[in-house]
Amino acid sequence: MATIAPDLTPSTKTNGNNSSDVLKLGRPFRYIVLTLVGLFFIVPIVSSARFSFLGNHNSFTISAYTQLFGTAQFWSTLFLSVKVGVGTVFLTLALLIPTVVWVHVRLPKLRRVFEAISLLPLVVPSVVVTLGVITSFRGLPNIIYGTPVILSLEYVVLALPFSYRALDSSVQSIDLKTLVEAGQSLGAGWIKLLRFVLLPNIRGGIIGASILTFAFCLGEFAVASLLSFTTFPVFLVQVGQLAASQAVALSLIALLFTWIPLAVITLVFSQRRASRSTIVADE
Repeated sequence: MATIAPDLTPSTKTNGNNSSDVLKLGRPFRYIVLTLVGLFFIVPIVSSARFSFLGNHNSFTISAYTQLFGTAQFWSTLFLSVKVGVGTVFLTLALLIPTVVWVHVRLPKLRRVFEAISLLPLVVPSVVVTLGVITSFRGLPNIIYGTPVILSLEYVVLALPFSYRALDSSVQSIDLKTLVEAGQSLGAGWIKLLRFVLLPNIRGGIIGASILTFAFCLGEFAVASLLSFTTFPVFLVQVGQLAASQAVALSLIALLFTWIPLAVITLVFSQRRASRSTIVADE
């Protein structure tokens, strides 16, 4: 007795229409959410910029910026923060890149443990860490304790949750074990492996960790204040107690120092990806 197969065409069409309806409804919703999020961040910045350019009787003036740029303390504190930030970035990369690679290659079972350790600075307040350093390391040489070197060492620890996560995610995105075994089979040591094989493949994570660490150094106030260093954030607070417009101008300048490198790096990487995709398409 012949059986008649059920016709599934209408149900298939219905499912296709439902999925297309969901996509049509989802796209405007995403645009609305992105617009609201963009306004949430842009409107306060635009308002702050407008306030920094307001003078007497709501007139346009750049006196807040000219007064800041003409102050010697502005340049000295900015130079100090940049110097501490660059030193912190180099220390962070020198410590974390070999550590993250070694954990993934030799100690993969302890990767979760290292991730938990990297999150400890978020649990312990920075004030507690600073007071512990002040009381515990008074016997250090003056070249460390009495100079911004101690500030960079503390920032390496405090920025660990951001820098470690950025590098760890980048290492997870590549086939690290295969790259290491291929390099070692060709006679390369660990230094050559890091320099010629691993670093080019985790470049995005290195740049991300560097930007996050540098931005943290430019915005950290509590540790620098407790250690009696007048960095850029400490100078911003001091100016805010005397002139609100100059404090807002300083905040905008700090944002620019973070956004400009990020924008340049984003443009460079987008151009490289576009050129690589063009080369692959031509081939």
